[in-house]
Amino acid sequence: MGIITVDEVKYDTELLSSEGNDILTHLMQADKALAEAAITMGLMKAATVQLISDLKTNHLKEEAIATEEVEANEE
Repeated sequence: MGIITVDEVKYDTELLSSEGNDILTHLMQADKALAEAAITMGLMKAATVQLISDLKTNHLKEEAIATEEVEANEE
């Protein structure tokens, strides 16, 4: 694998135990999954902003304004 740095100390991964290397592998996989999730979250936030903009611009018309208290419709 190479060299990893933990708390500003460099470690040669070839000198780690088998279990240590397994943990390092899982840590790297978790870090990659977290980075991918952050990208997905950014894309979903951007999509939400665009969808809200489209809704406001094209679909929320004055005639749709509720004049009395209405229960939310969960569809």
